[in-house]
Amino acid sequence: MSDILQALAISGGILLSVVVLIIIVSIIAVNRGAAAMGLATEPHHPLEPTTHHEAAGAAAAAAPAKTAKVAAPASDEINVLQILGFGTALFVLAVLGLFALSLIEHM
Repeated sequence: MSDILQALAISGGILLSVVVLIIIVSIIAVNRGAAAMGLATEPHHPLEPTTHHEAAGAAAAAAPAKTAKVAAPASDEINVLQILGFGTALFVLAVLGLFALSLIEHM
């Protein structure tokens, strides 16, 4: 019975560290997205556009658009399929690594 409790404690510790890492990365990603959109990230400020984007918007509205150029999408943009692919690849690598470790320990 102590082996089961030890295994549960180890897996619980690993799971807890993964959850904490996911939460930290999520917070960083949300704050980075808010900053990229020009929104204030300080807790005492409501989510309002900063003065930099307001001035740029006013200048763009004042200048007449002579030619309409469509900007090319960013090439470093990550889509959902890439994220799912990376997740699947990491999962497969983790399972293969654990399988190899199991084989090495049982030889």
